[in-house]
Amino acid sequence: MINRMRNILFFLLLLGFVGCSDFLEESSKDQVRPSTVDDLMQVMVGEAYPMNYLQYAYIDFFTDDVQCNGAGGQETLESSVENMYPLFSWGDDIYEKLTDNRYNTWKVCYNKIMGCNTVMDYMDRVSGEEKTKNNMRGQALVLRAYYYFLLVNYYGLPYNYGDPAQNPGVPLKLEMEVNDGFMERNTVAEVYKRIVTDLEEGIKLVEENRIDMSLYKISALAGKSILCRVYLYMEDWDNVLKYANMVLGEKSVLTSLASATEDAMQYQGSSTWSVYNESTSDEIIWMYGGQAESACYPGGGGLATAPYTASDELMDLYEFSAESDNHWDLRRYMYFKYEAWMDWSTFRAVIYPSYGFKGGKNNKWATRGIRTAELYLNRAEAYVRKFMETGEDNYRTLALDDLNRLRENRYDTRNVTYTKVDIADADELLQFYKDERRRELCFEEHRWFDLRRYGMPELTHVYFIAPESKQEISLEREDPRYVLPIPQSALDRNPYLKQNER
Repeated sequence: MINRMRNILFFLLLLGFVGCSDFLEESSKDQVRPSTVDDLMQVMVGEAYPMNYLQYAYIDFFTDDVQCNGAGGQETLESSVENMYPLFSWGDDIYEKLTDNRYNTWKVCYNKIMGCNTVMDYMDRVSGEEKTKNNMRGQALVLRAYYYFLLVNYYGLPYNYGDPAQNPGVPLKLEMEVNDGFMERNTVAEVYKRIVTDLEEGIKLVEENRIDMSLYKISALAGKSILCRVYLYMEDWDNVLKYANMVLGEKSVLTSLASATEDAMQYQGSSTWSVYNESTSDEIIWMYGGQAESACYPGGGGLATAPYTASDELMDLYEFSAESDNHWDLRRYMYFKYEAWMDWSTFRAVIYPSYGFKGGKNNKWATRGIRTAELYLNRAEAYVRKFMETGEDNYRTLALDDLNRLRENRYDTRNVTYTKVDIADADELLQFYKDERRRELCFEEHRWFDLRRYGMPELTHVYFIAPESKQEISLEREDPRYVLPIPQSALDRNPYLKQNER
């Protein structure tokens, strides 16, 4: 069986270099190709599903959720500070990072899209039940839409900025076969249209051909959740409400952090209780991942604070009490991985939030995905926006209902009743919503995309190795650097591609 799957994966690799018909004619008679739908599922798991979230997590370094702490006087940490400088500074030398496979999202996403296209194009050549095949087609369509959604938000302007029908997006590659022509960039509007089309078709196929599978596989709920997020970025508030209501009508549960074990409510370090551990959380809709986030945020090794950590600005958004039995907002403790170093001048341990960590099967391997919390937030934003547009107070109260429901499940309610928030002013309510979204979804690859659709505000990072060498680096409002440069390797292969302005 192992040899068979090795040959199948080798087969998939070859498909990336030659046309499908040529391969079928020229391949060795001994070469094993996928012959059953189960074989093809194994191909999809390896080549279409996201496996390593670190391939996307680097965008946190562009945001205000990350700060630089220098090297703490430790020469061994200086290279760690310098290593992330191209990302932290939004610099022109970002190319150096984007050629690294861990950060080359262009390459990663297009490889996954090739996997989706291969699965769909090869489906009619394998044996198996039509129900299973149709379900797999649906999964592949949803995944392809998801990768194009990532790509167009990395490498194109936000949908709500300028004219999406004119702004360049990314090329749409919709077939498995390699052709001789080079592909130009489709517009942002064209890419979004294809995303919506793929999601609608994929959801329908998965829903009409339901198969019980793990939370690591795409379900109809996952597809609807992604489509809800897409409409949020398009500012189509009615469709945001439509799909949020669909998902929450079927799965509305939020996991109460106050029900966690006591060790999970302390500065997180060893507890496995988390919102992305399916044995402790009921709100997971879809999840993926599998590598420790510390690879992006190297620790100080007990010598100093890590070179890059969750920012003070972010941490100050959480209400907390270090002295009271009531911890207030438990997310401050439970959504971050904490580390410590010994300050020998005071003989005290300094505890700090090294990075965002929502957990997984254990306390070392991170997981990402979609949770019901995001759907409540999406729906709340749609209500807030409609309140601002119409002035109808019903939308305000509906938005507050969703926000308070989420917050009540995040606060320490073991001994103290949660106090509901009531905000009358529309602008104040919108800002409160944005802060709440940031508190809840930090380090889940939302913040950079949210900043883009919020109007691409000015950001400032403070960078230094030693405290006396601090420098402020600014990203101006509506700065062209809110759109990532296409990797040079992609431009070299395809002369039809035009680089984004910097």
